[in-house]
Amino acid sequence: MTTNKRILAAASTNGGAEAVAPVVLRLREKGSDVRVLSYAAATATFRAMKIEPDRILDGVFGVECAAEMAAFRPATVLTGTQVQDDKHPITLEQMLWGMGKAVGVRSVAVLDTWANYIQRFSDLEIVPGGLQISHLSRLPDKIAIMDEFARARMLELDFPASVLEVTGNPYFEYIAGRFASLSPATREELLARPVFSPFRKYEKLVVFFSDSMDSCPDIGFTEVSVLRSFLKVLDSIAGGIGLPNVIVRPHPFRNSDAGEAFACETPNLAKVLHNPITARGADPANDYTMEQLLYSADIIVGTFNNPLETAKICGKDNVISYVPGMNPKYDYQSYLNEQGLTTRVFSEEGLAPVLEKALAFFPYGDGLLGQKRMESTSGAADNVIKLL
Repeated sequence: MTTNKRILAAASTNGGAEAVAPVVLRLREKGSDVRVLSYAAATATFRAMKIEPDRILDGVFGVECAAEMAAFRPATVLTGTQVQDDKHPITLEQMLWGMGKAVGVRSVAVLDTWANYIQRFSDLEIVPGGLQISHLSRLPDKIAIMDEFARARMLELDFPASVLEVTGNPYFEYIAGRFASLSPATREELLARPVFSPFRKYEKLVVFFSDSMDSCPDIGFTEVSVLRSFLKVLDSIAGGIGLPNVIVRPHPFRNSDAGEAFACETPNLAKVLHNPITARGADPANDYTMEQLLYSADIIVGTFNNPLETAKICGKDNVISYVPGMNPKYDYQSYLNEQGLTTRVFSEEGLAPVLEKALAFFPYGDGLLGQKRMESTSGAADNVIKLL
């Protein structure tokens, strides 16, 4: 464990920055001198979490990282993780681990999700006929991981047990803390916003997170098809029973098709298409946070969106991954379903009984899908600090 020491922290992805930022904040509270390097998506995430990066990198990692190590002389390097690609044959994080080993500086990487374990700690090499992964060729001294589920999977993949430490995810701890601080009046205050005036106050609230599928053209559905399918099924089972309130939340940047799908005829639903991030600062009367939205929702639905994971961090019970006709080669966020945290549905026929149960529509449902709660993340930031 280290306090009052120099820590060089770095991240290049939003997930990496989310995992590292709470540790940086806690270290600074304890008196450590922490210098933060950021690259690409990590910069905006650090800033959103009240950390201004000391240096924003432009992709020329080698010279800049060497200069930072020589000038700052850290006792420990703390990073997130990133997968190599054609633009990043060695990631920022991997480069810092390697430099640390060369000069005797300890390195700790914080894993932020249950996916691409091997790829984050290996080389992607060009060989005749394509690319191959050089198995676990780039390891830090310690990897801080989310839970025992991740540890078991990583041991199966031949990660050395001595490198793995179950700490919890500091970002999950951060989000859970924000969620726990919300007032019991949060739902009433959310539904009082002008944009939700079509809603009935005491009906169930369903939130659908819409997102583009353009990067996966063979996945088996599109943003338009999956949203229309969901609205069609929900409308069909709601007929004559109630008028569920539905918020369709498009992605703030990948949202070109959500409006088209939303416009379908659904006489049995009260629905609103809205994302406050899109108009942030221009519409204060209708502003609200992700935590406020999740707190207020009775049912949360998406394909394989980050908010589904956030919902489980916040302790929500009815979280549905709707992926009708999904190509079996894709397994995005399957780790949530494998752990019993979410309910994954692959067809319209399968969706109706799941929604009936979650909506508690008599005689089919009791309002709960029997999902597990995510493991407690309390103390995660301090657990990571003990490794430094």
